[in-house]
Amino acid sequence: MATGKDLQIPLQYSYIIGSRPRMPATLRWARLPRSMKKTMDNLLSKITENLLRQKSVVLVGSTDSGKTYWIQNTLIPHLESLNNKVEYLKDGSELSKGSPGVVICDEVETLFDKDYLQGSSPEDYYTPEYLEKVRQWHENYARLPKSTLFVITRNKPDQIKNLLENFRKSDWDDREVVVFKFEK
Repeated sequence: MATGKDLQIPLQYSYIIGSRPRMPATLRWARLPRSMKKTMDNLLSKITENLLRQKSVVLVGSTDSGKTYWIQNTLIPHLESLNNKVEYLKDGSELSKGSPGVVICDEVETLFDKDYLQGSSPEDYYTPEYLEKVRQWHENYARLPKSTLFVITRNKPDQIKNLLENFRKSDWDDREVVVFKFEK
């Protein structure tokens, strides 16, 4: 693990978690290649701008792409540095507690693209039990404020592209959404 000294960053900008020296999340991005850093900075800027304008945002990306890590270690500290109270919900079964300025709901499921995912398969893509669970999550999503980031996982490039190009209103309460792709 590189320290602030290794990266030519003054020591006062590093801090200790456990016994390992760590940099604040916003400085960790300094180690990324310039093109990747620019992409991530642009995503951070666009998501922040929309959330602060009280818009609902969808972030879609593949499994294990680093969405949750980036949210917890970059986006949330950034929003909090702008004096926003942020609440993170690990999935749709949780309800917001209190009145945060921004809510981030991870592991969100939409049925907007159910037919697309089903394709021409004769078997149902979702089981009836799972669809009931999703219906309950949708009731919870509908209670969240407009300034919410919904994190959706889709693994195939065409599935991600479909949401990017066509998902404009949520299927849980018809709110308008702005969709961004997560990729490093």
